[in-house]
Amino acid sequence: MWKVDSESGRLNAVLIQDSVDAFWEDRFPFEGIEANLFYTPRCHHAEMNQGHQQWLQLVKFLKSEDIQVFETIIILKKGIENSTITERKEIIEKVWGNQKNSPKPDDLQVEHLIYGYPPKPYYDYEKDSVVLPDFRRVAWPYSRDTSFTTQLGTVICKMQRYSRLHEPKIVKLAYQLDPVLREKIELIYDANDAVNDSSEPGFIEGGDTQIIDEETIAIGVGQRSTITGFKKCAKKLFEEDHEGKLRYICAVQLPEYPAVDYMHLDVIINHPSKDQVLVMPYVWDTDIVPDLPPKKLLLKTLDSSVNHSIANGRPLTQMVTSEAFKNCGKTIVYKNERGKAVEKYLEASLLDFLIKQGKLEKDKILYVAGKPKKEYDIDHLYSAFSEQAKGACNVITLKPSKVIAFKRNKKTLKELRDNGITVIEWEDSHLDMLGGPHCSTSPLSRDP
Repeated sequence: MWKVDSESGRLNAVLIQDSVDAFWEDRFPFEGIEANLFYTPRCHHAEMNQGHQQWLQLVKFLKSEDIQVFETIIILKKGIENSTITERKEIIEKVWGNQKNSPKPDDLQVEHLIYGYPPKPYYDYEKDSVVLPDFRRVAWPYSRDTSFTTQLGTVICKMQRYSRLHEPKIVKLAYQLDPVLREKIELIYDANDAVNDSSEPGFIEGGDTQIIDEETIAIGVGQRSTITGFKKCAKKLFEEDHEGKLRYICAVQLPEYPAVDYMHLDVIINHPSKDQVLVMPYVWDTDIVPDLPPKKLLLKTLDSSVNHSIANGRPLTQMVTSEAFKNCGKTIVYKNERGKAVEKYLEASLLDFLIKQGKLEKDKILYVAGKPKKEYDIDHLYSAFSEQAKGACNVITLKPSKVIAFKRNKKTLKELRDNGITVIEWEDSHLDMLGGPHCSTSPLSRDP
């Protein structure tokens, strides 16, 4: 079975999802209705054809490194084409359950699995109404979020965002339909099947999950993954660890809403090589790294921003305050004790934990936008947050010291190269994306 044993070892196989049309077409451009799956706020200057060609560079980059690439929609299309009527009935049952409005086995098409049923809105002349698809089921190109493979096997995620509610179900179907994935991937946990014994939903998302090394997993907890989802997943992973291989699972506190650019762990830390991390500065506390850019500067800047708005009578709705970042980075360490997840201690940050465990050296921390010139370098803070908003930290490592990164983040690219990292630049002028290279790839097999 395929396993993932790190974030920085050689990548052998990956799942991607060609859903970029969600950003440009077939969306109703009125804000505020999350339940309307034909709406998403996007930058309107992005152009579909050029954007799609740029997205396809990802496939080219991966294949050039001899990485096996599996694309969700291609798998679904082939699976339906090669299925019997009985098998199509089973697919419809898995996806639509007891819903009366579902396609007939003879009529089932891949568009129904992707865009819903019916696959496009239409005007019903008889009823004098517009009929919308029941649910878009493959809505985003971020394959990282809906499932993740660990040292022990693969987890199907439970999504916080309403528009991605059914996406893991379709990704799970892809694992079952593809003959190679059916043989190589062991599904060990589906968070959607977990018993809900808490008032808090058990959400767990792959963008929050990082396989640090053969014995360690870090999972962000905040706007997407909940502590309930974390605990359920950690419990299952330790139970599945019959050889005692997995030692630590860390819960890393993430910024709170409305800091929406910080919804997943992989937007504030990634791993270009075994002993290096690329981090977003100013969001971490530390007890042991004296030159870490101080979180205090960010908190003071946010306080000044709020006070400035109050003084000038500007509206305060949806403003990010210092409270959103106050606890960011704090890490609860859970240890595997005879197959049980036991809470052991609290660290000031994931960085401190990694350093104390000998998994990271203090001088191997790389920063979005490079190093600041002084301790309270407000110009650097502005540069770092500008590049981070464009996916600077969200790099994917292909093999030790070689990454794919968005082309637009020039200062971060220089920081990576100055520290021995080979960078493949992903042209992104028409990629109006909320995520980046890391979000867009879900490793299926990766070396230690």
